[in-house]
Amino acid sequence: MAGAGAVGPRPRPLLLLGPTGSGRSTLLFRAALVGASVVSSARVLFLAPRPLERLPGGKAAGAGAIQRIHFLYPASFQELLQLVASLHQTLSSSSSMIVLDGLEEYLNNCSSPCTAAQLVALLLDTSNYFSQKRSHLSVGCQLIVSMKFPGEAGEEAEHFSAIEHYFPAHLWLHPDTGVDIGLDNQGLTKLIRAHLLQPGTKDQEWMVKFDAQGSMTISPLPCKNETENDTVSGNRPSVSEADATVPSSQS
Repeated sequence: MAGAGAVGPRPRPLLLLGPTGSGRSTLLFRAALVGASVVSSARVLFLAPRPLERLPGGKAAGAGAIQRIHFLYPASFQELLQLVASLHQTLSSSSSMIVLDGLEEYLNNCSSPCTAAQLVALLLDTSNYFSQKRSHLSVGCQLIVSMKFPGEAGEEAEHFSAIEHYFPAHLWLHPDTGVDIGLDNQGLTKLIRAHLLQPGTKDQEWMVKFDAQGSMTISPLPCKNETENDTVSGNRPSVSEADATVPSSQS
């Protein structure tokens, strides 16, 4: 656009993938909280088929962060499509993050892979629009979308094939026992291994831990090569505790 100022770094669109019960919604909401806590001008748009059963908090929730998250619950694919197409006109302030939870539920009512791709393209266009609006700031608008693992055949696989290339960064969530890092006997109710894949960077992994009270903590794991080297030398790699959020997928 002629005369426009230089746009700050644009975070890579991130697709969060995991099976049912892998904590996708909790992780996504934590990302929204952190995104809303970075600066006072941050504004996060959280889209989902329905409200979360409870709002996870924790240390990631800065003072007033929840007030800077705008929740919208479009009930159908068509309603979501129309909403996204009009966001640049209806939102009074530019968003620093757009989060969409439960994409697979919307795609269940999607007529074709082409229409699914249209939705994601609109989300990207909207994210780019808000990045341009935030050109005076240091960072653009992040887009994070979550969906359940697609099936290997049928409409789910076709829809996934139509949209996955729009997301340079993929964060895969896998249930884990924690045996290999000594977390199998710590009273945790759920362990999820998060594996980040994005072009041009090393793969990264985190362990997402849920205790009996439902609290979530995230610990970085050594990269695969480091783990292999430590195994050869007979040393178990240590895991440092960190109250973190979805890993940054910024370019």
